[in-house]
Parts: sequence; C-alpha cells; structure tokens
Amino acid sequence: MFVWEKDSINKEQEDAILKDKSVLLIACPGSGKTRTLTYKIAYELSRLKSEKEFVIAITYTNNASDEIKERVELLGVDTSQLWIGTIHSFCMEWILKPYHLYAERLKNGFKVINSFDSEKILTELCEPYKKEKITYYDCGILAKTDMFYLTCLDVRRHNSLKKILTEYFTILEKNRQIDFEQILFYAYQLLKSKPVIANILCKLFPFILIDEYQDTKEIQYHIISKILRANKGASKTLIVGDPNQSIYDSLGGYPMPKEELEQLFGFELTPLSLDKNYRSSSAIIDYFDYYKTFATPIIAFGREKDYPSSITFNSTVSVDDLIEEIAQLILFNVEEAGISPNEICITAPQWVHIASITRKLIVRLPDFSFDGPGMAPFSRDIDNFWFKVSRIALTEPSPFMYVRRMRWSREILSELDAAGVDVSNISNKEFLKICNSIEIIETDGLAYLKSFFNQICQQLKITLTSFPLLYEHFTSFFASSENRIEKLIKEGNTFIGEIENFRKVFRQRDGITVSTIHGTKGEEYDTVIGFGLLDGYVPHFNDDNGVENSKKLLYVLASRARKNLHLISEKQRNVHHYYAPEGKPPTCHLVEYDYSYATLDS
Repeated sequence: MFVWEKDSINKEQEDAILKDKSVLLIACPGSGKTRTLTYKIAYELSRLKSEKEFVIAITYTNNASDEIKERVELLGVDTSQLWIGTIHSFCMEWILKPYHLYAERLKNGFKVINSFDSEKILTELCEPYKKEKITYYDCGILAKTDMFYLTCLDVRRHNSLKKILTEYFTILEKNRQIDFEQILFYAYQLLKSKPVIANILCKLFPFILIDEYQDTKEIQYHIISKILRANKGASKTLIVGDPNQSIYDSLGGYPMPKEELEQLFGFELTPLSLDKNYRSSSAIIDYFDYYKTFATPIIAFGREKDYPSSITFNSTVSVDDLIEEIAQLILFNVEEAGISPNEICITAPQWVHIASITRKLIVRLPDFSFDGPGMAPFSRDIDNFWFKVSRIALTEPSPFMYVRRMRWSREILSELDAAGVDVSNISNKEFLKICNSIEIIETDGLAYLKSFFNQICQQLKITLTSFPLLYEHFTSFFASSENRIEKLIKEGNTFIGEIENFRKVFRQRDGITVSTIHGTKGEEYDTVIGFGLLDGYVPHFNDDNGVENSKKLLYVLASRARKNLHLISEKQRNVHHYYAPEGKPPTCHLVEYDYSYATLDS
C-alpha cells in the first residue's frame, strides 16, 4: 500500500485520497491539487487487485498528463498499470482503435487528420464565400451526443457554413480521416450502440480520475458515464476542478452540477473541497475573490500570505506607450521587488497581442530573455509522431531529464510498433542511447530535425515511404513547421528558425513568460502583468455569455500571481475594425471594482 511522509499533505487532501467512495472535489487555486491527484493515483495503483486492471486519469492537456505521470514516477510507484492522457487520447486508445470495426464509418480503417491539414482544407473550402467574410475561424464545430453543432454565433453565416462543413466531412470520409470532434462523436456512438464495450471497459477500470472537470464537454461527460454506469458504482471516480476557472465555455466546456452528474452516473458523489491557497498572498487572494462566479471559500495559507503585494491598474496609458509601461513594470519587479525574471509572466487575451509585444520588449530590454509556448518555431501537434521524436532530439541527456526522456523513448517505440516497424529487439534505454549518439552540426532548426529524423530511420532501418503513417506525419510536420516559421518571421521574429530557439521549447522555464490568459491556466508566477483588458476582448465581442466569462478570465489571470499583480487597459487600441473603430474602454468588471490600487514610484 502506498504511504506518504507525515505532514506532506493536509487533512483535506488526505480525505480526498483515502475516500473509498466516488468524490466531487472542488479545488481552489494554489490548493495543492496536483499533489493530491498524484498521491491519489499512486494510492489507487497500490490497491489494484489484478494485472489486468488500470487506473485511468483524464486530463485537459497533454502537459498536465506529463507532469502528473512524472510526479507519480518520482514517488517510486510502478506506473505500468496507469493510463493518463486527454479524453481524445482515451477514446482513441480504449474505444476507437480496438472497436472501430463496429462503426460503419470507421470499419474500413481510419486515421486522425492533424490540425494543419484540417485548417488547409477548410481554408480552401471557404474561398468561394469570401464575400460573406467567412474564414477558417468561423468553421468551428462542437460534437454532442446526437450530432455536430456550429460554434459560430453569427447565424447569418450558418447556411454557408453548413455547406462548407458538409464538403469537409465528405473529403474526410473519402480520405478515411476523422478530426478531433469526430473522435468524441464516434466514441460515444460506439458505447451507445454496443453496450458490451462499456461492460468490458468498466471491469478494467476500478478507478477513473477526471481533472479540470469545469472544462469538460457534455459529450465527454456522457462517454465517461457510459463506462462508470455499466459497473453500477463498483468503479469509483474522483472528479476535480474549480468552477470559477471555467474559461472554455466557447468550446463547450462547463462544470456539470453535482445533481446532474449523479443522475448521469447512476450513483452519489461525496462533495469535498480544497480551500487552502498555498500560492498567493492574502492581498492577491482578497483581490481575485471578487471575480468568483461560484461561492467557494479560499483561505490564504502559504508562506507568502503576508507578502506586501503591489496590485496596480493602469487605464490611462496609450497603446503607443504600452511597451514602455510594461518594461518599467518588469524593471520595478526585478530591481525593486527582487523578483526573478523567470517568475514574471506577461499575459493578454489573444495571441495576436503577445507576438508583437514580445518582439518589441526584446528590443527594449535586451538583457532579458522571453519565452512562451506561442513562440515555438515548429509544429506542436502533440499527436504527430515526429513531434514526439523532436522532444528527445532537442533535449540533452541529464539526470534531471532521464525519467522524462525514458518515457518519451517508450512512447516512440510503442508508436513504431503500432505503425508496423519491428522494434522488438530495441529497449527504451537502447533507443535513447541511439538518440544520444547522434551528432549534428547545423544552425537551422528544421534542417537539424530533418537530419536527426533521417539518422533515426537509418539506425532502425526504416524506409519512410514503406510506412504511410510515418511518412504522412513526416511531411505534415515539416509543412506545418515551415508555415509557422514563416508567420513568426513576418511578425518580426527574424531568427526564430535557429536551432537554439528550437531547443528552448522543451527546456524548463527560461526568462519572462509570455502567454495568453488561457495559456497560463495551471501556471503560477511571482508577478503577473496583464494587458489588453478591454471590453471587446474581456468579454470578447463575439461571446453571448461575455459578462460572466470575462469575470472567470480575470479570476484566472489574477490567481496566477503569488506576490504582485499589474493590470493594464490601454487606450486607443483598435479592438475590432467593425465593432470598435475608436478603441474600447476597460472591461466593465475593472471599472466597477471599487479597489484601492497601489501606485508605483516612477
């Protein structure tokens, strides 16, 4: 049985771990949620009664999966019977791959189209509709249990969008492809039409964890419920999240109420909470508490709870002076407050703001480095085989990276085996040794990776054209990467294609982070600087539930900060050429919040 050191977790965390019933756990920001999930997974793994059973953990992102799995491994727990990943990966691994023969649309084989190729097809299909100003970004769909729904709120475009998407689905079917929403749709349809599948799976899964439940879509709840319900409550679940951080409403994510969950699953959920915030100062917590949309308690409990936080709001600076304002805030935090640059985050509602401002800050503050996922110079399609190889290619051997690189090695060999490559005589260590032995002198990032991939193929005696899936992923990886680099260069990142920028992608946080508010979710920093907090962005002009959703965005933004928080609603920013030609005022919540903000000495 897995045990932990005394005082390594608090009473509330321990209750969630040891509870033998299914639990709905509400966890406030900074409450040690990841540690609780890690220990819970380790505990449930130690309780498995058969080698045929698995602990399942559904996470919102692949990064979260990697972090949690790595933490479990570092506890010294055997993870061979742990499956952890996103709901899409779960549906592929446990439902579509083994049972696709029972689905008419999939029975002759299928593959998942990557985001780059999907965008390319939809962009071409939108061409005849230029006069209606329909673009790829209007073509969003949401899978529900009965059919697909358009996410575009402009109903005037729906007839044309239906024609575009009908053509899109026809092309996918002809190519025996499915996209990400179809993964969910066909997985649910299989579980519905063939109850025996759920009956088989429920016996394999005595415990299912669902993280970030507030971002879960309706069809995802139904997929999991089919499996849990089939075991009549014998399979237990831990559903965890924070309804106040439900910021993916536009993508269909929402926190299903407890009563509805119980009705769907067919059994009761024990309500528990983690309400001690170990991250932020009392001042920061008191500030973001205002933006709550669900009444959940938050108690300052960390070492920094008495820190004299600086919380500022600037609604007078013009967009032309924004760079200087942010630069001064960075200098204040580093030079006056003693904050490490690695613990500073600059965030905004959209990526278009981040890319341009990063370039200008690099010029203004040449002694600082800036980093962020949006600056990755190559395709980050996490389901692409060669992206997975790139993780090893771009990281160096070190004791710190050993566990992670071994896991990547194991995943790569598993995918090669699934693609039909004979890797039966190659262990994880041997594959890693092959990768470590490759030496390439090349300053261009894509040229470096192409050479690395080709040498891997030579070492393993792989002829790419003989393995269609690997070859398709290869061409897609470089086509989408070239397209991405071209865009970044146009935005002013002249040297983005250099190998050093490629290596930054998988390093630990290095320099000042730049990201969207959505991208910072789950992260924490000593200082957070948010800009672009304008009506039209927060809430978004195209959001029919904008007032409530903008509160959640501000809650997420502010709760990332441990010590200092700086908010900016710059003047004269052209939010949208049609909706706001003269610029927009600050988001209404900032205007209405009667808070005594600090003033920093200039």
